Amino acid sequence: MSSLFTRIIQGQIPGEFVLRGELWVAILDINPSAPGHCLLIPVAEAQHLHELPAATLAGLGPALARLTAAVRRATGCPALNVVVNDGPAAGQEVPHAHLHVIPRFPDDGRRAGLFGGKRAEAAALAEMGARLRAALAEP
Repeated sequence: MSSLFTRIIQGQIPGEFVLRGELWVAILDINPSAPGHCLLIPVAEAQHLHELPAATLAGLGPALARLTAAVRRATGCPALNVVVNDGPAAGQEVPHAHLHVIPRFPDDGRRAGLFGGKRAEAAALAEMGARLRAALAEP
């Protein structure tokens, strides 16, 4: 069964499109964190970013750059958050990869993100660094 986003992209469900491309589309979020909150969605359906086709991933940078510039111009925001919830444990509600582009203003009362945990020890950083380098070396 097609995801909610695929059905929106195909016109089966309405969406307020702000960008339409061959590989990526952007719509306004119906439950925005701020006015101008957009979702950048790949046309290809995959739950996780790493499952997307290479051409789709290659098109992400240009699509994201266009959208973030447009959101800044349209809202006058001095900053924004680009958020990816890649999987249900990360808060992904629709099983179709997507990015949130959220306009931010000084003192808007919104939390910046999930940063600010306790400081890691050097040995723990070294161990995780080795694990990540090994994972990157895998095919």
